[in-house]
Amino acid sequence: MLTQDDVASLLNIHRTQVSILRQVGILKAIKTGRNYMFSQETIKDFQHDYAGYNVSNAENARQSYLAVNGNHE
Repeated sequence: MLTQDDVASLLNIHRTQVSILRQVGILKAIKTGRNYMFSQETIKDFQHDYAGYNVSNAENARQSYLAVNGNHE
């Protein structure tokens, strides 16, 4: 399992962006007390499913989520 900081480092993004991706539903997490943990499989799925998509901010992440998962979500 990876922490938010681990994921940020792995993806070369700020930890705030990890939170945005989690809140939008792109990154699935397990809440452990006050923190969230992410599986390595979740990160691999993200890298595969969202390759080529712009997830640089909350609005772009939402649009990308809808494109990947369909508008029925």
